[in-house]
Amino acid sequence: MLVITRKNGQKIMINDNIEITIVEAKNGMCKVAIKADKDVKIYREEIYLQIKLANLMGTSAKVSAIDSVTELIKNNNNLNDKKIEAADGAEEIVVDDKKPQSIRINNKHEGS
Repeated sequence: MLVITRKNGQKIMINDNIEITIVEAKNGMCKVAIKADKDVKIYREEIYLQIKLANLMGTSAKVSAIDSVTELIKNNNNLNDKKIEAADGAEEIVVDDKKPQSIRINNKHEGS
């Protein structure tokens, strides 16, 4: 991970098509403006995780596993490096701390 210190009004460039401007930074909060081509998808992390979960619902994941994570997101819980067991105990959802965009659902087989 690259960590960069910027002041209000300063910019960060990513490739030739993404420009991030620090609009305001104070009291532990930072407001940024992102200028990118229309085909570049930009999401807040919590929205991105909800999209990933919605995509998982189209797979073999049980609704109880999805519901468990959805409840955590609603309550603003940090999902990094967590294992969340579904209400029925048949599956667990794992969010990898080293790859925050990585969410997987493990089926828990009896006897294994």
